[in-house]
Amino acid sequence: MIIFSAAFIAYLLAAFFIRSKMDVTRFDIPWSMQIVKHSFNLYNNRISPRVNYPPIIPLVLGLQGSLLQRLSNSFQLSSQLFKFLCNGFVKIPAIVSSFAFVFYLENQGKQAKRKHWILLLLFLSSPALIMNIAVWGQFDVIMVITLFLAFYNSQTDRLHLAAFWMTVALLSKIQAIYFLPIFVLFLFRRYKISELIRPFLTASVTFLTVWLPFMIANHNLFLPIKLYFSAAARYSTINDHAFNLWSIFYPYSVKLVPSLNDSFLFGISFRALNIMFLLVILTIIILAICKWHMPINQALFLYSLWIFTFTMQQHERYEITSLAFIFLIFMFQDRTKFVDLVIFEALNVLILLNQLNVYLVRSLSIGFSEPLVLFLSLFSVALTVYISVYLILQNRSAHIDHHHKSKEYLSEI
Repeated sequence: MIIFSAAFIAYLLAAFFIRSKMDVTRFDIPWSMQIVKHSFNLYNNRISPRVNYPPIIPLVLGLQGSLLQRLSNSFQLSSQLFKFLCNGFVKIPAIVSSFAFVFYLENQGKQAKRKHWILLLLFLSSPALIMNIAVWGQFDVIMVITLFLAFYNSQTDRLHLAAFWMTVALLSKIQAIYFLPIFVLFLFRRYKISELIRPFLTASVTFLTVWLPFMIANHNLFLPIKLYFSAAARYSTINDHAFNLWSIFYPYSVKLVPSLNDSFLFGISFRALNIMFLLVILTIIILAICKWHMPINQALFLYSLWIFTFTMQQHERYEITSLAFIFLIFMFQDRTKFVDLVIFEALNVLILLNQLNVYLVRSLSIGFSEPLVLFLSLFSVALTVYISVYLILQNRSAHIDHHHKSKEYLSEI
């Protein structure tokens, strides 16, 4: 409790006293103020910049904006104090969610009579998460938590909770839709259709309850579909400061990167090529789960890494999703392996550098040099390839051992 309390205070101090000059002032605070003025119609055309998130996070920001405005009116807060409170308040939901998640992990460990101290400390001390939550004021940790809960509960036979958390992930971040096909596939492989009817209803009711008011207010029953399938269109170039495959070819500014509508080979646009890459990655992962019997958490870990490393339109911080699945790997292991810890820390450093690159470039006008961007991009791709080979060989070795043991058992019979 002393460690958790100290960490919580440290996160809060960082949240309030480190003033983010990026997304907090460009998106979070403007949304929190304007959403109230437009009666919580999140997708009103007059909100600027346009809300391109699913409903949950903008709704929370709107509620915070309402509270802050009431405080300001009641106590006649100065402009400086109001800005100070806004900067910290918009970061609080991610901080509270993170520490609630930590207590959830601790409780799960107690129920299973296992200690997850390493997992808890790794989460709390992750530099990538601290930067994302307390400094930058981003909400990517929400997707890390909700995807963890969705897949963890699906593997511990709590289907209603699994369906609920997967829906919350979809209602929080657009990128969660990448993981929906694998989630559905896993449920259909593991459970009978009759067992999935009620969880499916739970998910449908949750999804519609949140989305329906906005669909009615905007006179558009296809509003969710429009958001999920058109949100990426706002990224006009193939890469956005992410240390991945595409930064090897274009390690400069995003302005010098080709447009998604530019042709690549044989008249194929980069946009079409990106969709092809996504489908190929999804197909390989489905084969790994269904045909090659790769454990679901390892397959999901590879899937999140491959999407970030090999596809386009990736923001610098989207690799953070892979932490959800390495946490799941830790959760289901009898003991934490040293190699997994090394992989975890390497990813932490990479995600932190990805975030710092953009944060420094845009808020302090200090850019990373081209050779450094190229080196880090090469390192990122090399690490992804190493992790992939390591997990595939590990899985193959385990499969061969299992096959030999089965043959020996049959011989004895």
